[in-house]
Amino acid sequence: MIADIVLRDSTRGMDILYTYLPKDIYQKAAADLLSKDKDRNILLFTGFASGGKQETDGPVGTYFLAKALFALGFYPVIISDHYCKGYFDKAKQNFETLIVPVKGFSESFMYSKIIETYDPVAMISIERPGRSKDGHYRNMDGDIIDGQNAPLDLFFEVENDVMSIGIGDGGNEIGFGKYAALLVTHLDYIAPSDITTDHCLVGTTSNWAAYGLIAAMDKSLLPVAKELLSYYKFIIDLGALDGVTREATMSVDGIAVAKSMAIIDTLKNIS
Repeated sequence: MIADIVLRDSTRGMDILYTYLPKDIYQKAAADLLSKDKDRNILLFTGFASGGKQETDGPVGTYFLAKALFALGFYPVIISDHYCKGYFDKAKQNFETLIVPVKGFSESFMYSKIIETYDPVAMISIERPGRSKDGHYRNMDGDIIDGQNAPLDLFFEVENDVMSIGIGDGGNEIGFGKYAALLVTHLDYIAPSDITTDHCLVGTTSNWAAYGLIAAMDKSLLPVAKELLSYYKFIIDLGALDGVTREATMSVDGIAVAKSMAIIDTLKNIS
């Protein structure tokens, strides 16, 4: 039911992919997450820069997912690169943000040190590029974008004992290694992400998929329209752009924020 809602108006074939997946993927991911010990850290990774500008998809879903996790008793720690600097200051009393450099951060011991320091019970990636099998990062059009985003997918290779969730919408994000064979066989993807996670949640946008995870945990924690509009304005003022139109508008991948609010309202009313 949740996947049916957050995959409405899909334009990248993700609705086709969903026909090959269990119908309760959101509920299973939420149950696994809620089974973890409270009062523990959860690392959230987000930020997908294109042409030196941060997209609106990812940070919005991450912000509200982090607030929900905090309300549920966890301690979210958001990790991104400088494109998202300041994006999460609106709720910094509820969670911590780590900003890492785009380059010079690839040594595995650095990642291991962060894992050791925060000792997370889970790691969640929301709209974050993951390397393809050939070692390259790609945007939604399949263009190579190596060096434009910090290689945060390495966290999901360095640490294999922490439960992980990947959230995406295009097949090029962290987590889609779980479905790589399906993407190649049934959707003619040439080089999908090869980075796997325990759960991979798919939506028309990654923000919508993040709302689906919130709904599966506790739909009362979904944002209201006023909160959503306020946060969009906040990050657009910081320089965020729609990843498709390349405009500073309250939209994600060409989809107006009004549609996002309708999706959230629908999620709030599921039984």
